[in-house]
Amino acid sequence: MHNYRRRDATIWTRIAELASETEAPVRQQHLVSKVLLAQFATPIRQTTGLHVQPYDLRNPQRLPKPRTPRGVCRVDHFVPYASASLERTWNQVEQHLPQVFAAVAAGTALTDPATVSKLRDLIALHWVRSHHFRDLHRSIFRAVYQEHYRRFLNEDQGLLRRAVWEKTGLLITGPEGLALHAGRVMAPMADAYESGKLFRVRIQDSFAKARRLLDGHEVQILRPAEGEFLIGDTPAVTVRQDGPLISYNMAIGDSHTIVLPISPTHLLSTGPHPAYLTVPRTQVDELNTLQILTARHYVYTRPASPLRLFIARQIPQRDRIAGRVTGG
Repeated sequence: MHNYRRRDATIWTRIAELASETEAPVRQQHLVSKVLLAQFATPIRQTTGLHVQPYDLRNPQRLPKPRTPRGVCRVDHFVPYASASLERTWNQVEQHLPQVFAAVAAGTALTDPATVSKLRDLIALHWVRSHHFRDLHRSIFRAVYQEHYRRFLNEDQGLLRRAVWEKTGLLITGPEGLALHAGRVMAPMADAYESGKLFRVRIQDSFAKARRLLDGHEVQILRPAEGEFLIGDTPAVTVRQDGPLISYNMAIGDSHTIVLPISPTHLLSTGPHPAYLTVPRTQVDELNTLQILTARHYVYTRPASPLRLFIARQIPQRDRIAGRVTGG
């Protein structure tokens, strides 16, 4: 747990600051911004407002019913601790998106540095506010916790004994005593993990780090020569290509590009130079397949989209990949 230990002072300071938050927690938290989902929404009847078409990838036989952007892609207590202040952080990005999307549609987005910065922030936001990022947080913490618990019982026994002696005056003897006090020493960090406090600190810190990393990337806007884009519930995807091999969902620094659909007719991609690029149908299909493969449960289109059969054809490939990952 040395990495966490080096950051302990900062972590506990941030948790203590958040403990003073008095606002009610936000229960239903959108992983994909409502204003972004609205880019894929159209009216289905004259009086019902804008709707998107969800596709349940776990139950492809289910007939999809249009939903409002407010009613989809939300998770109860995704960040369970101090969520009101975090929602304000997200809103600092989301409040500018209508003007940003208008500039994208007008073809002027890449000539304005402030608009380009907001597009980068949009990518960073959806990279960290995602199922993938939360899963990564969980797996890293558990691996680190187990490793350092093991070390306390083996090569770091002396460090554990000194820590317990300095705190309690007790001298640890025997493996049972080591195990008991190893758990006690590590209990505060374990409690911070279980309560969501550690995730709350990490997701905001990682958002700031992602923004810094993306400052060094140019933004490209892809438009389909034919067809249209769809969006998944984990839409910001890192991609790396090594020869013919394409992989995804690695760290930002290890990727070659990050992609994020922002409407049926526009998709953001980091690239070597700023540009609006028209991409062929084959590439549109590849990008849509990527959204389907990386989505947790749902992908979304506009209600009248012709993509339903395309989505159905990709689900067996998605299931095969999921089976290999889980050992099924």
